[in-house]
Amino acid sequence: MRPLLVALALLALLPATASARTWKGKATEVNDGDTIAVDVRGDGTRRPRDIRFIGVQAMELTRYSSHPSKWRGECHALEAAQRVLELVRRSHWKVRLSARHASSHAGRRLRRYVGVRSGGRWVDLGEVLMAEGHTLFMGSEDEPDRNRVYNTLGQQAALAGIRIWDPATCGHGPSQDLPLRLWANWDPPGVDNVDVNGEWIKVQNRSPDRSLALGGWWVRDSMLRRYTFPGGTVLGPGQTVTVHAGHGADASGVLHWGLDVTLFPNNAGDGAYLFDPDGDLRASMAYPCVVACADPNQGALALDADPRHESVRIRNVSGHPVDLYGYALAQHGSAWPFEPGTVLDPGASLTVDHPGGDQPVMRDSGGSISVSTFTAVPLACAAWGSGSC
Repeated sequence: MRPLLVALALLALLPATASARTWKGKATEVNDGDTIAVDVRGDGTRRPRDIRFIGVQAMELTRYSSHPSKWRGECHALEAAQRVLELVRRSHWKVRLSARHASSHAGRRLRRYVGVRSGGRWVDLGEVLMAEGHTLFMGSEDEPDRNRVYNTLGQQAALAGIRIWDPATCGHGPSQDLPLRLWANWDPPGVDNVDVNGEWIKVQNRSPDRSLALGGWWVRDSMLRRYTFPGGTVLGPGQTVTVHAGHGADASGVLHWGLDVTLFPNNAGDGAYLFDPDGDLRASMAYPCVVACADPNQGALALDADPRHESVRIRNVSGHPVDLYGYALAQHGSAWPFEPGTVLDPGASLTVDHPGGDQPVMRDSGGSISVSTFTAVPLACAAWGSGSC
């Protein structure tokens, strides 16, 4: 048994919670890195059902077959599918399925956590795939039992730079050593579905002297939705491009995905990802941060909140300038991003009046507000009344 599987077995065994239902069955086919076919015991039929793993997303095969030798796919897709096949075979094709709701489905596929036998234990396949860097975390709001575990394992794999998190697995370049940053606004003020463009992904070229040709690169969430940058999209040194989720007129530095629905769940966790034309993952952001969540500007700011006048004063109490671009003024349920060029010198302050516009957001009875990263890491916080930081 691999040491990794020993560690995973200690993390959690199926079922995930006492409220989860379980079913046993026999796998009949591996479809790809996040779907298998299973003859579910006791369902009154010998017809296999396609089972979509809850909470993880593998890269896509482009040619499916019952013969693994005929599989073809995107970079990382074959390796993920082959790992699933290896673990299912090791389990002698016996699997244990788990979900809170028997009706959980993705299209015609049932959604389930999938357990396999390894070293005499039931091991969760999703945990293995996340820990080994084969899959992206895809938080589930209706089946949340392993959200925290999967998100943690994914962020650990990202720090280790393994498999999908290795930015040169699929090919070297383009602009391999160019420093990039990505962040996403996943919780805009108000009702997200009313303001689809309030959700966006930003990509920043952090090089001081080199441009980046972004044509053919693409961003995605943890589902299959992708936006490919059109040819001729170029980021100059220090420049940022914003991709809004909804519809609108494109302009310099502002693009639109063209979706009619929002990208990001507020409560389950998710991520945003930038891939180059080779299929390498070059920049990403997963939320909420649960691993290595320190920020260099933590402790550099102090906040004073005045709820009666809907006002927040932000002070730089450090000895260095603090660039607030890439951070947000945040309350539970809302984030107000700072604009480019919002820089506080040492000792300087900035007052934000009426952060919610015409809508009051600072309840007199109590609350809190913070300057935060888009991964939900607070730099500074102010609380009043019954609120707490």
